[in-house]
Amino acid sequence: MEGVTHRRKGETQEEEEFQGIEKKAAPRQGAKTLIIAVAIPLVLGILDAVFFSPNSSYYKGLKKPWWNPPGWLFGLAWTVLYSAMGLASWLVWVEGGFEKQGRPLLIYGVQLFINLLWPAIFFGLKKPGLALLDIAVLDVAVYVCMDAFKPVNHVAADLFKPYLAWVLFATALNYRIYALN
Repeated sequence: MEGVTHRRKGETQEEEEFQGIEKKAAPRQGAKTLIIAVAIPLVLGILDAVFFSPNSSYYKGLKKPWWNPPGWLFGLAWTVLYSAMGLASWLVWVEGGFEKQGRPLLIYGVQLFINLLWPAIFFGLKKPGLALLDIAVLDVAVYVCMDAFKPVNHVAADLFKPYLAWVLFATALNYRIYALN
């Protein structure tokens, strides 16, 4: 029976066509999109560290508080946090992509941009005071992003909690370094 479509009981042709459009517009939820979502913050974070190294003589020469963590901990922490950020963004993205989740994903992009500015300001420009301003804005942006993710996917919002805690710690550290120097 060529040309005959099978509809569910009570379904009109227009409803069937609309459902077909919705299915085409829905984001793919495969491993490829997950890998891309996790890779974006990870790769950008690695590039940031390469160009604005915390192992610079500038940073080594700064006075730091006694509670400054060892250098290896920063790399480990950011690897875990960037991965969690990417996973969180993917969990939101699969709930409708940019079409349905444009606001939370835009907020995510803005907070990631603010995050990536910090090493350029602190290590590149050697301006811990200006970096303190950036990270204070980042504190708010991370919280706003977490809040925007919550109604979409509570797990995505929860993945931002360790990130917020780390950024608040980094804010206190940035302040002490600024005050000591």
